[in-house]
Amino acid sequence: MPKRWPDTSPATFLNGTITRLDAAGAVHRKTGLGAAIPTRHRPYRPYGAAEELFYSRSPEILLAGPAGTGKTRAVLEKVFLCAQRFAGMRALLARKTRASLSQSVLVTLEDKVIWENHPVLGGASRRYRQSYLFSNRSELVTGSLDKPDRIMSTEFDLIAAFEATELTLDDWQKLLSRLRNGRMPFQQAIADCNPSYPGHWLNHRAAQGFMQRLVSRHQDNPSLWDRVHGCWTAEGEKYLATLGRLSGVTRRRLLDGHWAAPEGLVYPLLEEHILPGTSPKPPHQPLRVCAGVDWGFREPTALVVGVLCADDCLYVVEEYYQSGRVPTELGQRIQALVGRWNIEMLFCDSSRPEMIAQLRQWDILARPAPVKSVDLGIAKVLERLQNRQLKIYDCCANLLNEAAEYHYEPGGDGRPAKLPVPINDHALDALRYLVAGVDFGRELAGQRGDFAEPTPQAAPAAIPAPRGAEAIGAAVLPTVVAPAEMERTVEYGGASAADLIWGE
Repeated sequence: MPKRWPDTSPATFLNGTITRLDAAGAVHRKTGLGAAIPTRHRPYRPYGAAEELFYSRSPEILLAGPAGTGKTRAVLEKVFLCAQRFAGMRALLARKTRASLSQSVLVTLEDKVIWENHPVLGGASRRYRQSYLFSNRSELVTGSLDKPDRIMSTEFDLIAAFEATELTLDDWQKLLSRLRNGRMPFQQAIADCNPSYPGHWLNHRAAQGFMQRLVSRHQDNPSLWDRVHGCWTAEGEKYLATLGRLSGVTRRRLLDGHWAAPEGLVYPLLEEHILPGTSPKPPHQPLRVCAGVDWGFREPTALVVGVLCADDCLYVVEEYYQSGRVPTELGQRIQALVGRWNIEMLFCDSSRPEMIAQLRQWDILARPAPVKSVDLGIAKVLERLQNRQLKIYDCCANLLNEAAEYHYEPGGDGRPAKLPVPINDHALDALRYLVAGVDFGRELAGQRGDFAEPTPQAAPAAIPAPRGAEAIGAAVLPTVVAPAEMERTVEYGGASAADLIWGE
């Protein structure tokens, strides 16, 4: 017996084929597969994982698979169908950045899903479009997670996140909190992506049963696979040949559809040291908070915050990761983090001495990282991992994503190269500066008197959590003094180290 759409409104299937509906809800084209109909106007029919997606009411869905299986098209077809079937529904089409949404998802929506001259295509051009309005009051809203204010102030019935591996778990949970519009018989969030590394939060969330996992295949895409004759189409053979020329982890992900890690990982033990928590609070008495900074502009500026506790374990609790920030804006963000966590010292990339000097003028304690050597810094991070003295909270998604891809390329003799591939290592550089600053900096800074060990004191019975994001912009910096040589020391006064770090 063929499956039926969950709603009881006018039928959307004709001889097993999903037909399009216009904005008023009437059947637009009553036809079967329509071999003589131009491709753009043929009714869409889902197969495999795409068909499962159409009938699923699960609150969270992970649709993952190799490249070219039709995942994005399937998600958009379901969203478009729901917009026509359920009057007044609101759906969000989201990616991490607005530019990537306009140049990928909206191209597929307007060129392959919405038919020509449809009323919803009127108005602003694709680059500036904020939404698609239907005559039945349904609306498809476009949004990005790099500027989430507009998203977080509204409600939706259906959310589709494309290339969801770019999102953090915190991004996803914020999206879930917006599913409360109540105009559809079910509320749903769909994550569409190609596989990433095995420890990615999406893979873990699906494995834990919080998301329904749908695995797409190349055979699900009728432009690649001829279901009548059971063979690849000419286009399918050409595309698979292209994917077949890929190598390594890229081939395993985009051709085979595996959640795979690169060979020769620099930090293979890191996955064992990831802690859950969007509001991290280390379990032991904190002694000090420091940060590592890697400068960037076209590439991201990365800052990671680490809390060194009484058990000598360094807990990485927060990251800042943004590109295109001018010094004044960057300084404001760093000031907010310093005030939020009471950061005692920033160990910075030495390539921007003017930025270090600027931070000092703002009464932020900053100095060049004591170790410039990449391999020595990596050795110190590995030493902490092996001794189980480095933990990273999963809210630091960019740091974890970089670590999952950070690897040595094999040299001509088959042995790994001396240094890792220097691509997407911004947060990892900041981590190296942090660890080197904490470990090497103890002796060096102790001699200079600017990083002296605080006297451990008994932690209070209940350590308050650090101030939340609402405190950004109103943070109060630690009290500091400024010697003539511009090195600064923290005044602890009568407060305990725990009060300094966590106190309100």
